Amino acid sequence: MAMTTLTIFHYNDLHSKFDQWPKLVSFLEEHRTDDTLYFDLGDHADRTHPATEVTRGKLNVRLLERLRPTAVTIGNNEGITFPHDWLAELYDEATFPILLGNVYEADGSRPNWVDETLVLEQDGFHIGLFGVTAPYEELYPELGWQIESPYEAAERALKQLAHCDVIIALSHLGFFGDERLAERFPEIDVILGAHTHHVLDEGVMTNGVLIAQAGKYGKYVGEVTLTLGESGVVSKEARLHELSQQSDSPDTLALLHTEGADAERLLDVTIAETDGYTSDWFGPSPLGDLLVEGMVEWCAADVGIIPSGVVLEGLAPGGVTLNMLHRICPHPINPCVLTLDGETLARFLHDANEETFTTMHVRGLGFRGTVLGEPSLYQIEQRDGQTYVMGERLDLNRTYRVATVDMLTFGPLLPYLADQPKRYFMPELLRDVLRETIVARHEVIRKG
Repeated sequence: MAMTTLTIFHYNDLHSKFDQWPKLVSFLEEHRTDDTLYFDLGDHADRTHPATEVTRGKLNVRLLERLRPTAVTIGNNEGITFPHDWLAELYDEATFPILLGNVYEADGSRPNWVDETLVLEQDGFHIGLFGVTAPYEELYPELGWQIESPYEAAERALKQLAHCDVIIALSHLGFFGDERLAERFPEIDVILGAHTHHVLDEGVMTNGVLIAQAGKYGKYVGEVTLTLGESGVVSKEARLHELSQQSDSPDTLALLHTEGADAERLLDVTIAETDGYTSDWFGPSPLGDLLVEGMVEWCAADVGIIPSGVVLEGLAPGGVTLNMLHRICPHPINPCVLTLDGETLARFLHDANEETFTTMHVRGLGFRGTVLGEPSLYQIEQRDGQTYVMGERLDLNRTYRVATVDMLTFGPLLPYLADQPKRYFMPELLRDVLRETIVARHEVIRKG
């Protein structure tokens, strides 16, 4: 068997940042040959973008379809910010494979839009592929899916691919999850990664496995070159291509302009008239107060605590449109109820008011704002050095149901909240709660 070279291009975590997409398309069109492989590693879609929102992600799939990837996998933005029916129908018109081994329907059956593995043949070599995504164990079931350990799914896939000369994993586990995957399964040749937005200029070799990841937002395209011989993979190389100087694809620019205009038009729907609500991340924030009050009602909680920074700006007096709410509250963040004893609630309040917390610049966790800001509270008052909850002094031994935002319960920001009893409200996002709260309190504009 003669030596041959396998060239792979990959990118990840576009997050519907479509300003970079025409450059990425142009680059890949220039480098496309019949033998090159192209992979998207998930989080292509992000409901922060109006066009993704109004098309339920179908625009993202249309863009991928024009690119003709070899295969894709999904990220957490497709998996846990899309309602079940959105994801179940997302790839209806796709002709490319979606590789995903660890997500199932609620009844345990494999979704009809995914493949567990894929085998390609090139120059007599068999190339085995599989995909896994981050296992948000508490969130997927709320949306009607089952989630499996990606390592168990990988073990099963590797048994199916044992006859292959090359094995490539499409992963949305994050870099540290990829390292664990490599430590456990050295038979994998390459892990194409995502999720943690690592910029790996030359990849990282772990346990003989090459891990490659290409940042975020389409700023880079990764290239992996494998030299194959009789014994399988002889050498592995990875590098990144930075795209800031790349020309744009004119056809892609035109399509995005049209889709963006359509999205703006579809969201230009007036739902209510108000006298206006101001917003301030470090002072009185009536719109943040309205949102936290609405969340307490929505979740049937006792009290509410949210970072005021989730509301990006206020509402001017007059009509309120869906476009405004999407701009003001773009985050793919869900309401959550924590069940806290009084002592933990007191700690939560203290930490949420700390300057290091309120001025924190957060990237990820669904947050699409700038800083967290001071907390907006409902049914909680702090005066004369005392905390009052529902009109009475905070009882350290009592249990309270606290409405908040899911991002605070994931661990990185306030680790002790991750271990508390909780319930996530899905698929509703914060802007859905804000919309319903505004409509409930103000005159609804009716056609005619």
